[in-house]
Amino acid sequence: MPGAAAPAGIPADHVADQADELAPIFSALADIQAACANEREHAQRRADHMRAHAHDQAAAIVASAHAEADAERARLSALARQDRDQAAAELLREAAAAAEGVRRRSAARMPEMVARVADMVRSLADERS
Repeated sequence: MPGAAAPAGIPADHVADQADELAPIFSALADIQAACANEREHAQRRADHMRAHAHDQAAAIVASAHAEADAERARLSALARQDRDQAAAELLREAAAAAEGVRRRSAARMPEMVARVADMVRSLADERS
């Protein structure tokens, strides 16, 4: 069904009517677009802040891990040094015990050896006389 007739002699400006009808909608859309842009900017700032915070946390975790690794290396090195020192001390005790055994056996055999040497010297002296 056609609309109402326009006044006689003046053509109806349907484009202007439609633009006038849509102006409040476009105005509201502009406000919504501005709000969306503001929200995007706010979200970007929050994301940048979160990324920077996460980067700082990761750096702190890495630094802590390096410190813990250094401490663990030092601890293991100290344990290895302690093990080597204990092994060296045990070897020294065994060497001292072996040397003491040699001294005891030597001391025990000394009278016999002195007697043998004295006999040899006497024998040589007897042969020359």
